[in-house]
Amino acid sequence: MNKRLRLAVGFWSIFFMFSCSHDRLKTYEKKLATQILTEEEQLAQQEAKRAKHEKQLADSIAKLPNGFRFPEDRSIDSNNLPTVIDIIGSRSEIPQKILLNQLFSKVEYVRLDPLPDSSFYKGNTGFLVSNNCIYGFSQNGIVQYDRDGKFKKYVCKNENHFTTLNGVDMVMEEDWKKFVGSSQPKLINNKLFYRYEDRPAGFACLMEYNESSDDINVSLPVQENTNRPIKGLGKEIAKLKVRKQMTDRSEFAPVGNMFIGSISKGKSVKDKKNFLVVTINTGDTICTFEDKDPIKNFSKSVYRGVDGGDSYQHNGIFHLRQAFNDTIYQLIPPNRLIPKYILNFGSLGIKSANEGIDPSFSLKDKLVPQTFLETGRYLFITYSKDYDCPNTAKSGTLKYSRLIYDKKNKMLIPVYLDETPFIREGKMMWPSAPNINIENNLDGMPFRWPESVTEADQLVSIFSGKELLELKDQSLPIEDIRQNDRIIAIYH
Repeated sequence: MNKRLRLAVGFWSIFFMFSCSHDRLKTYEKKLATQILTEEEQLAQQEAKRAKHEKQLADSIAKLPNGFRFPEDRSIDSNNLPTVIDIIGSRSEIPQKILLNQLFSKVEYVRLDPLPDSSFYKGNTGFLVSNNCIYGFSQNGIVQYDRDGKFKKYVCKNENHFTTLNGVDMVMEEDWKKFVGSSQPKLINNKLFYRYEDRPAGFACLMEYNESSDDINVSLPVQENTNRPIKGLGKEIAKLKVRKQMTDRSEFAPVGNMFIGSISKGKSVKDKKNFLVVTINTGDTICTFEDKDPIKNFSKSVYRGVDGGDSYQHNGIFHLRQAFNDTIYQLIPPNRLIPKYILNFGSLGIKSANEGIDPSFSLKDKLVPQTFLETGRYLFITYSKDYDCPNTAKSGTLKYSRLIYDKKNKMLIPVYLDETPFIREGKMMWPSAPNINIENNLDGMPFRWPESVTEADQLVSIFSGKELLELKDQSLPIEDIRQNDRIIAIYH
């Protein structure tokens, strides 16, 4: 039970008990305080137990012969059977309008300071919210704000290279190989981790940045095997394999004090790759998980980029779903994948990776996972009929659906079914799922489907000043909005 839910239960119980007996109220308050303390102690004990286990495991691994690898284990935990999310069954239900106060009690808004570099948020951007800081990231690097949105510093400024063709900046293979900087930032236990790469020097590592540090020097000591310093804040905690080709979409994930997971996003057409590789901080591989649905006998020159899979941290545990797979696993290092959720698309699911990537196989009646977010109480799920791209949106075959799974009550809440995509103005703009059918009756602001989860287990949405200024005859809880503002909405 998360803290927000505990307090809600407590307040209602206190109200009724007060009408019966003041003495009983005092007794209940003491009992509630003891319960909360006990749950916090349990979390602390679990974390201490996990740290102790990792220390023992590290000592054991150090004694193993070179090249030793643990066999993969994907067995089901008989005490925690996977939850089936009946997506195909929910499609027969009629969605009803949802009021935001059915899900949350309030919305907190944080407006971010403008940056010294006005072009920083160019291309794909994202935000991570810890207990004390907010991090923004883009192709240009990582920036840090305090929790009130005040600019603090650049954690890393990237060195990008482009080729301009017909007025459009494009990253070619030779440009990609010149990149120096950060990518794939992640928040785990209020620490920031990111991949740092110096591709010309053939160097890559995992960086850990402590957000409480006041160090503003972005030049670290010269690293082994390179002639250049790391141009980013933090400390190097692990070696990573250098990505040598632009098509390499591997993504790292810290999965413990000494373990690093490397996930293959999407599918490789040319090479059969492992689904997941677990290494220790020296870079040595200790376990590999086989891709049991590889691309087979595919000789076409064109293929679709559909379903990159999912990966995220929840309660300090790494979760992942392979592309074209219906199971979300928890990783218990070094070699255990435990099935946690099964997305049941029924007969409308894509049956194999070959079907997914083959342009000659129609997906217009197939259901494709798009986004998956988990909190202590809810799962927020978006999927589409047909794969999403400008062409499927233009042809009318692309439809989006959204639903919420209430983990406490074990029920699915359909938000909408097979809706037309939203497409921004401009040439070949990528379609997205529309933000409809959830009404914000807390403060009158529009509701935006969440993009991430804070370290405090709260959902996060992002608004631009421009879109809020376009709202007509509506009072907003944010004053003096500027067109280039970025506003973080945090749902409590």
